[in-house]
Amino acid sequence: MATEKKFVRENVRRLMVKEYLRERIAGAGFGGMDIQRTPMGTRISILVERPGLVIGRGGSNIAKLTEEIREKFKIDNPQIEILEAGNKATLNAQIMAEKLAEALERGWHFRRAAHSTVRRIMEAGAKGCQVIISGKLTGERHRTEKFTQGHVKYCGDIVNEVMDEGFAVAKLKPGVIGVKVRIMKPDAKLPDEISIVVPSEEAKEEVEEKEEAKEETAEEKGEKKEEKKEEMKITDLKGIGESIVKELEKMGIKSIEDLKDMSVEDLEKIKGIGKKTAKEIKEQLKKILKEVE
Repeated sequence: MATEKKFVRENVRRLMVKEYLRERIAGAGFGGMDIQRTPMGTRISILVERPGLVIGRGGSNIAKLTEEIREKFKIDNPQIEILEAGNKATLNAQIMAEKLAEALERGWHFRRAAHSTVRRIMEAGAKGCQVIISGKLTGERHRTEKFTQGHVKYCGDIVNEVMDEGFAVAKLKPGVIGVKVRIMKPDAKLPDEISIVVPSEEAKEEVEEKEEAKEETAEEKGEKKEEKKEEMKITDLKGIGESIVKELEKMGIKSIEDLKDMSVEDLEKIKGIGKKTAKEIKEQLKKILKEVE
């Protein structure tokens, strides 16, 4: 149980660090965070749209931020790495959610701001996106508006793989408005997507050659088996002499194939073959036929 508590405690601390960084560097366009333990300490990678605001003049801001994280969350030797979102900022759900919240705080009408956000995301190459705005939008009553375009997944394990979600808050005079942005990545591969590859002429020729080689091999094996069967004689079996062969010929049995159909009782009836010898002959027949097959 102690191990489970340790994992829970660690995940809670990571979530608290993420929430703190989102509030602390909100103006820089916070796009996500990743924490990794290394032999040198704890590396915190932060994705931002405007890295200059986080680093500060001469690295003063990032040094202060590092010290705050060390003291506030008791993280050993934190090393902050700043990653620039660049052209991918439009496809980052968290960055777009914060931008939409800022637009609402500047006085944009929620419909205009939402449609503009959806259009920018789709033009960037996303397969689908959804913007959800909740709060006192036009009156005293709370309501929710959804703006969806393209392909969006709502449930299942596939959501964790193809959907990117971001959340932000806009503080207005009527109250707080929540903003949620969901984006399906451009490189998202859905389970029902099937790609058919047409083989080239060279590939077709190779497949045909392999099939012909298999057929030839099968034919050769069959011929060898037949040859082995033809080479086998009844006298090769231990316990069968010339006198017994003559008795078998009288019964119309001239080959191993004819002999395998006879039961132990039938062999016992032949003059010169006892019960023990009949069983031995049947065992020999089984082994020989198994090897041939």
